Amino acid sequence: MMLFAIAVFVVVLFVFATDMAHRTPAALGGAILLVIAGAIGQEEAIEAVHWETLGLLVGMMILVGILKESGVFGYLAIKSAQAAGGRPGLVLIYLAAITALLSAFLDNVTTVLLMFPVTLVIAQILEEDPIPFLIVEVLASNIGGTATLVGDPPNIIIGTVVEELTFMDFIVNLAPPILVILLVTLGLVWLVHGRKLRTTEEDRKGIMALDAAEEIEDRPLLVRAGLVCVATVIGFFLQQVTGLNPAVVALAGAAVAMLVCGPEVEEVLHEVEWPTILFFVGLFVMVGALEATGFIDAVAHSLASASGSLAGTAMIVMWGSGFASGVVDNIPFTATMIPVIEGLAESRGYDAATTEPLWWSLSLGACLGGNFTLIGASANLVVAGLVAREGMTTFTFLRFLLWGFPLTLVALAISSAYILLFQI
Repeated sequence: MMLFAIAVFVVVLFVFATDMAHRTPAALGGAILLVIAGAIGQEEAIEAVHWETLGLLVGMMILVGILKESGVFGYLAIKSAQAAGGRPGLVLIYLAAITALLSAFLDNVTTVLLMFPVTLVIAQILEEDPIPFLIVEVLASNIGGTATLVGDPPNIIIGTVVEELTFMDFIVNLAPPILVILLVTLGLVWLVHGRKLRTTEEDRKGIMALDAAEEIEDRPLLVRAGLVCVATVIGFFLQQVTGLNPAVVALAGAAVAMLVCGPEVEEVLHEVEWPTILFFVGLFVMVGALEATGFIDAVAHSLASASGSLAGTAMIVMWGSGFASGVVDNIPFTATMIPVIEGLAESRGYDAATTEPLWWSLSLGACLGGNFTLIGASANLVVAGLVAREGMTTFTFLRFLLWGFPLTLVALAISSAYILLFQI
């Protein structure tokens, strides 16, 4: 049954990677086939779906959709373009840097949802293709999210399970290499793509002459929706105090926004990218089948036991997690690797301090590996869904791979040097 689950997953991946079919029916069809075949039980399939992730997505899509009607994203777009002097290459780097910073403290999906409408407006103003801007922002969101405990789901899982690791431990040990990786990534993006972007002097002067304040269409709505968004973000930061799941906070924010901002509920629900939500359901069930048949567990154990030395194990965990996260969702893989590393540390007699490099290797591999492919991280797929809704067909699996694969190899190489030089 394991081979059958692998075969179905590979076929579905191939079908939508080559644009033979839309990814939503492909993923749902694969999930249903695995349930019918018995690779995963019906109750297990329901449990395999990360309802917290879907709740967070729906809540933030509604919030962003309401806030968008105020015109604030047009305002931010013009201000960003003017801060970069109207030069497209600098705008690309500015937006990526902002995305990485926000992703360190907000969920990656929340960050790209906030940046998406801003980016579309900026690209329209600059008369540039928005796809390279969006791809670089997605890459930056996954990089920035690796720097803190709350920035990326794998870190949240590691931080909540491994009690010895604190919020500050993540920042102290992961922020330095992530800063280097971000600077190198943005430098490469600038050299390969950013410096080639040009705009006419007339268009640049036109951008600098724009009045951003004119973009605000509904100031009362901006105030009300803005306050709700700020309160929601504060709720994310206070998770350890309140004990509220981010999905609960996001859905509560969406409900309050619909009540105090007075939009038509039916119109607001159109802001939710339902094909992406349903794709996630199918993907989670297929990954759940791989987990239920023992495939993910077998991969995790083989990675951890492939070397007898701490340095070798750390490298195998990092690179193995990186490549695995480019193919399957990094959340169940991380959850599976945690007991494997704990058992390995116990069998080898490692204390908590000695085991730390393995945790940082797992974090760096699982989080950064999300940039390998379009299905590697939730933020990637959310942006792909939003692009499709806008009628653009150029945010493809292959195009993302051409950007993400080489930059992720560079990121993992830098991470490897960091672990070997400073952690072991």
